[in-house]
Amino acid sequence: MVILTIGLVSLAELLAVTMRLQQLGRNETSAVRLAEDLMDQLRSLNFDTAPALQIGGSLSNDVTNFNDTVPGYRRRWVVAAGPASAAGAVPNLRQITVRVIPDVSDGRTASTYEIVTIIHRW
Repeated sequence: MVILTIGLVSLAELLAVTMRLQQLGRNETSAVRLAEDLMDQLRSLNFDTAPALQIGGSLSNDVTNFNDTVPGYRRRWVVAAGPASAAGAVPNLRQITVRVIPDVSDGRTASTYEIVTIIHRW
């Protein structure tokens, strides 16, 4: 009876760990999708007139035009001048960093995700 009890308790703990890892994977997939969706939205905006593409923003604080909320998550982004070439700064490039922050603070099932990309004005 003792051996059976020990085996069942071990299986129950394994099941709990598996469930947490599955939830973490689901939340990370959602965060990646939300970051990519925001990147697609930003790519469709006009470099010269869109406030969300002007240089600025913050990943740690909410800044007007550089954050939004979607169910379960907060997205913040920073827009910086694109990387310079040997000839100097390239005005048609922007480097965008997006951070997706879950509303859930339990690090076992959700984590912050960050993606960086460079976009080009045509």
